[in-house]
Amino acid sequence: MWAAAAAGVLMSAVSCTSQGSGRESREPAYFQSLVSQTNGLYYHPFLREERGSAEAQAYALRILEETGAKPKVAVGAATAAALRSDALKTSALWGRYWLVPLRGAGAAAVLGRGDTQDVEKLRTGKGWYADPALGAKNDQGRLSATWAALEVEAATGTLGRLPAADKAATADWLGRLADGTPRLDEAAVLARCLHLLGKPVPGSLTSVAAPDTSRFTQRPDDERATLLEDTYNYVLLQESAGKEPQVDRKTWQQALSHDVDSLDYDQLYSLVHILRATGSSKAEFSAVVRRLDQERMPDGTVRDPSSYLGTPDASLFVQRLRSVAGWPVRDKRLLAAVEEQADSQDAPRDGAARLNLAALRHSAGGEPLSPQEAALCRDPSTVPTTVTADNAAAWQRAAWNCAESGIPTPVPSGTRWSVDGLEGAQAAATLVVGLHQTGHKDRTPGWLTADVLSRWAADPGPRASVYDRALIVRAYLLLGGRADASMVRNLAAEFRAHRGCPGLPGLYRPDDEPGCDLKTTWAVWELDKALDRKLGTLPSQGP
Repeated sequence: MWAAAAAGVLMSAVSCTSQGSGRESREPAYFQSLVSQTNGLYYHPFLREERGSAEAQAYALRILEETGAKPKVAVGAATAAALRSDALKTSALWGRYWLVPLRGAGAAAVLGRGDTQDVEKLRTGKGWYADPALGAKNDQGRLSATWAALEVEAATGTLGRLPAADKAATADWLGRLADGTPRLDEAAVLARCLHLLGKPVPGSLTSVAAPDTSRFTQRPDDERATLLEDTYNYVLLQESAGKEPQVDRKTWQQALSHDVDSLDYDQLYSLVHILRATGSSKAEFSAVVRRLDQERMPDGTVRDPSSYLGTPDASLFVQRLRSVAGWPVRDKRLLAAVEEQADSQDAPRDGAARLNLAALRHSAGGEPLSPQEAALCRDPSTVPTTVTADNAAAWQRAAWNCAESGIPTPVPSGTRWSVDGLEGAQAAATLVVGLHQTGHKDRTPGWLTADVLSRWAADPGPRASVYDRALIVRAYLLLGGRADASMVRNLAAEFRAHRGCPGLPGLYRPDDEPGCDLKTTWAVWELDKALDRKLGTLPSQGP
């Protein structure tokens, strides 16, 4: 719970898919912005329209405050309640600490008068505070909880009104810890807590020198991250004692210049605080403000790119978009991320998810499926042998994975279902497209004809998403239907109206919400390809 987590990477270049192909240069650079910082897989772009956690909001707002900005947040009651609930589920003390910047930025409902009373209930008779969520019964855990509690009480104006005996008990306990041999991070927190209580910081704590940042750029990623955390703690320690920190500003200015767009919010806060505390002007943080402004939502809260978790599902659709567009699909960086995922404790165990991962590995690296993976394509629990309206989508996705990986699947059986409703028409279109993808287009059931889907292809109704519309029309064409000029015009107009979202101008949105969707984009591009590019949605083929 100290100020900065050593999880990010400083001064490291982001590698793109590089195969040396002239065709590859046409792949938009923004595809690489969908690479998850967490696991290296691609993430679904609609995640960008979800606000970050209360912790992410706290760091982002504190960063803006450090740069001299005066951020404002105007969230509704439901959003305030959700942020508050998520924060307090994590920790009764740190959760409230994260809510302090939101309260200061205008979201008063996230932290009320009763919160300080609840914080005081966590004070023990021995001076420290105990947070049940942390579960730590050692001095480090107690110190962490006490720091959070004092910060909350200081921010809400209640610390000064605490009984003198309570403050003295906490100060005495902190003093005993300071008399030991605390680590740098512990010393920084001790100094900050003593400062909040208006007590002097012992010289034994402040005598430490600034961390050595020589040869910073030559050090491994984890060492650079640790140096950032250590330097932040050193600065916090000296500031709390009223002393001027002495750090190598050039190193940290260079780090900010190189990594302003890639650091997690907690690391970016540490870096900005170091520079601000040691003399940087507001003007030097223009790139920081620009980055955060791009991540802010209309209500003033922020998205949190570092929390976007990449998935095999999203990564497969990126690969399929590459295939439709004619871009190379072999991707060494993605393959490495897939293999790391397969070897991790979080590796999927159910058949469909394992097949997803195997198909992605095959797509990115070209390796054949192992015998165990190939056996999934013959397992009815993974690839259903009977298709119904309810499991058509699951069958199509699994059978498609097998076909793309070079493993044949049998023609499924099934009985006729009604297409009088949108859901039935969606399932029918999914079956048609799936049979085409698996090389069984000549085995389409006799009841499933172009005439059956014609009314849905012409007008699927207001409940249909862009994906539904594109998939149904494609199935209609595969069954021998024809798209006249009027249908093409209507499709082109609908797709234009759903094209693009922030930072991803060539992708498509499934509905009127702001987030783009990879599966929707794939369906639109595939339909455009089937219509000889009459819709104008496929990326340019280059000069």
